[in-house]
Amino acid sequence: MIVRNAARNTTLGEAIAVAATAAQRVRGLLGRECLEDGQGLLFKNCASLHTFFMTFPIDIIYADRKGKVLKVAPSVKPFKLVAAPMRAFYAIELPDGAIERSRTQAGDMLLLDEEIEILGVPEITQKYAA
Repeated sequence: MIVRNAARNTTLGEAIAVAATAAQRVRGLLGRECLEDGQGLLFKNCASLHTFFMTFPIDIIYADRKGKVLKVAPSVKPFKLVAAPMRAFYAIELPDGAIERSRTQAGDMLLLDEEIEILGVPEITQKYAA
């Protein structure tokens, strides 16, 4: 998945994985040594995130169902808890510095680009995070 900041015309990541299963949600980024630029992990219907037992800092963005950024948490160090604001639906874990590079801030609108396959041909569908 590609996540863009529509308000600033910047890209947060081109290789954002979706934590779709319970096991993926529990594991999160545990066991990884780092996140490369362009990588990340998106959680849907997420209340809070933590960096317990991680070994590197990350950026976290919370957005509502429509993709409006509600909270940014840059450079979250290991062993921290970041509470989600009310109305948060999406949480995105990104490499440290992604928020600063994309100039993302509360109030911006995120755009999710999902690649789906139609009749064997990949096609990009662009939509707001609704």
